[in-house]
Amino acid sequence: MSRRVKASQRELFMKITEEQEYDDYMVTEKDGDGSSIMSSLSFVTLRAKGKKGMKLFAKSAAWSANTRLNNPILCPYSVELCFYETLWKQYEKLEEICSVPKEHRFRKPKLYGSSYEYLNETLVIEDLVAKGYEETDRQKSADFEYMSTGVALMAQFHALSIAYSQYNPEAFKQTSEYLTMDVSKLETWFASVSPKMLANAFSSAVKHREKLKNYFQKPKRFHQLFMSYYRRRNDNVLIHGDFKPSNLMHRRRNGKLELVVLDFQLVHDANAVVDLMYFIYTATDESFRRAHYQELLDLYYEKLKASLRRLRVDPEQIYPKNTYRSRLEECAMLGLAIGVANLPMVLVDKDKIPAFNEDADLDDFAVEGNDLFKERFNGILNNYVEWGLL
Repeated sequence: MSRRVKASQRELFMKITEEQEYDDYMVTEKDGDGSSIMSSLSFVTLRAKGKKGMKLFAKSAAWSANTRLNNPILCPYSVELCFYETLWKQYEKLEEICSVPKEHRFRKPKLYGSSYEYLNETLVIEDLVAKGYEETDRQKSADFEYMSTGVALMAQFHALSIAYSQYNPEAFKQTSEYLTMDVSKLETWFASVSPKMLANAFSSAVKHREKLKNYFQKPKRFHQLFMSYYRRRNDNVLIHGDFKPSNLMHRRRNGKLELVVLDFQLVHDANAVVDLMYFIYTATDESFRRAHYQELLDLYYEKLKASLRRLRVDPEQIYPKNTYRSRLEECAMLGLAIGVANLPMVLVDKDKIPAFNEDADLDDFAVEGNDLFKERFNGILNNYVEWGLL
């Protein structure tokens, strides 16, 4: 359906319309499905007589001033604008300089325009649906083809930041410092929300409830696990921060599965393995991990090495295997923290998605787990017990 377009957005849409040599535009809302709790989404169609309509996609700020004030994360709209208009331009230069083959370049939607107006920040990108891409069902467990393709794409993304840090260390340092969480706010918020998250996890656990409770009896253990998401490293890796199925779109072309990453609103400097763990534990179920967990860990590092070499960086010197193993050890229990803190929201039913308006509280991120969450969370517990970690 059509929606009212704000003045700043109208100006942006008209500018894009003129740049693309069209006459006018039409905006229709996109129904929410849990893929975005930070933005309102809409389709934009550029129109002109005698020309095929040009399909674009707009992401507009949804967080209220109150939500932003207490938010421990750097404004997600500022982060994504920084990614598209600053960081990505440097990444593209690197791929050009190093003559990276087209099939090995990182895929992301093309940006057509943006607006920085406070509370109305907007990005307009290409409409991937019009190019044959489909949304992923966030409530279904992925198969190995999907996961291995996603892991390869993730490795390309991480390799670009590592290479950027080598080619232009000062610029990388400035970007890394900008994309840093406010730890004090994060600490305050997590102290408030963690009891609700743990209570949900304890009530959802079945067979291993006592093991789970015993594990989290140690003071601040959950806090330490969760904070490891956002802890800065000296590895020169900027992670996606929200690498999950609802932030990926896919299509099959010439028999090959292709994935494109969306939503660069949580990009920050952290342990690269955080992205890997987050993807695995939000996208797969117990049986998949039992069959393919180690295989995916090995595949990621092989793809990272290959991506770094294409960018003319020696992986053995910059990110050797012993460093990777060390980061894996640091994140050994991160899947459990993801299950407790993030999986309820990832799998939330459409009608239970919180709206972050003026009355919203950041505690709303801690939603009650549905039946699918309980099944998947108990699968995580089963895996950890089998691996001797819980």
